[in-house]
Amino acid sequence: MEGFNGQSVFHVSVFSGDYFGKLYAGTEALIFLLDEPISSEEMQGIAKRKDISATCFVWPSDNSSSYHIRFYNPDTEIQLCGHGLLAAAKVLYESRSKQSQMPVSFITQSSHIRTRIDNKQQIWIGFEPALIEPTSIPNWVEDCCNILPAEVSKVGPCNGYWVFEWPETFDLKDLAVNFDKLTFATERALIATTKSKTKGFDYDMRYFAPQHGVNEDKATGSANRVLGSYWNKRLKLHTLKAQQLSDVGAVIDIECESQELSGAAEATVWISGKVIIDA
Repeated sequence: MEGFNGQSVFHVSVFSGDYFGKLYAGTEALIFLLDEPISSEEMQGIAKRKDISATCFVWPSDNSSSYHIRFYNPDTEIQLCGHGLLAAAKVLYESRSKQSQMPVSFITQSSHIRTRIDNKQQIWIGFEPALIEPTSIPNWVEDCCNILPAEVSKVGPCNGYWVFEWPETFDLKDLAVNFDKLTFATERALIATTKSKTKGFDYDMRYFAPQHGVNEDKATGSANRVLGSYWNKRLKLHTLKAQQLSDVGAVIDIECESQELSGAAEATVWISGKVIIDA
């Protein structure tokens, strides 16, 4: 369909589908394919008018197989958006010439993201594994969460992530988070997780980022870069399936590539899920 100044725009559904007899709605993204960049003010203005979880702007780089990408929600620019990357990769792979077999990669504000497409035509995005640091439970957690976690870790800089793990016996849907207090307590987004009791899944998760304009996210790809590393070490599994227990639900596939098997300089955490254009 036509979008900004005649450029193509695509509406894409990500992380949705019927799994193990249950329907997961996932989330959505708008992908604008631009010939050249527009200003950040224009991008934010478009995202505000569209009012969905991720509006993504993609334009070519000097390298024919690499593209610049920026992500916005209605309120602010998003540093990294996993479902936006998957949606953009799907659009690009389907719109490129069938003779072009070069993998697509993306240049974000802070990183270079690889993608691949497997023999089932499933698209994957690759991240460096997260450095996860176990730590004690912060004093403010009791004010923000109705039930204290069993284990706590932190990831990245002060605006990175908290990983809170509860025992497998705890139903993550029973977790209540005070968004106002979390906003003032920390700059980090909160990833809540448990080992899954649901058939077909390895771990469950929820994601809270009121500091960044999202009280609870419906479906979060980038957080599973962190959880892929986290649960890979705990469960000793290189292939994982996660369910996000938001109101609508989402399903995420994770593959943790080992350096020994891949021969790569660094291991890669690959994230995927069902992606449908014009859903």
